[in-house]
Amino acid sequence: MWTSFIGFLASGKSTCVYLLSQGTRQPAVDLDAEVARLAGLDVPEIFRLGGVERFRSLELQALEELAARRALLLATGAGCVESPRAVELLRRQGVVIWLDAPWEILRGRLEAAGARRRPVLAHLGWEGLERLYRRRQRIYAATAHFRLRSDQADPATVARDALLRSLFWRRQRRRSAA
Repeated sequence: MWTSFIGFLASGKSTCVYLLSQGTRQPAVDLDAEVARLAGLDVPEIFRLGGVERFRSLELQALEELAARRALLLATGAGCVESPRAVELLRRQGVVIWLDAPWEILRGRLEAAGARRRPVLAHLGWEGLERLYRRRQRIYAATAHFRLRSDQADPATVARDALLRSLFWRRQRRRSAA
């Protein structure tokens, strides 16, 4: 079963997956890296040459290729939930955990990380990015099995909480199947 992480830019998805992979030895995949591998280009180049439509198409292709893997820790891209097919795949493959934080925290993290390199920020600007954040909150909420605040604890604690939620979800699922 997969443990997939969704959430906005800078919510901690990749960090959480990395920490869980180190602690559990489960295979980990960053979906953006898979998309770049498929395209033979980095993410900004994909957006520059093919736009968001090309990126979403490659993202779905990467997810479909990964679907054959049974156990996986997956850090999705922030917009993965925009595709109903992607949401269906994530939920069918296992538990989906939403890492959430207030806009002000995420903006601060993005600024500290030099977010100007992010294609979506270059395209939308800060105001547009905040509107996108607000709109996606509803989609994340509808997609996730669990929501974890990623701004109230250190990354290792968030990863531990995610692991506990994932184990709980699996146990509940086995009970309901029996």
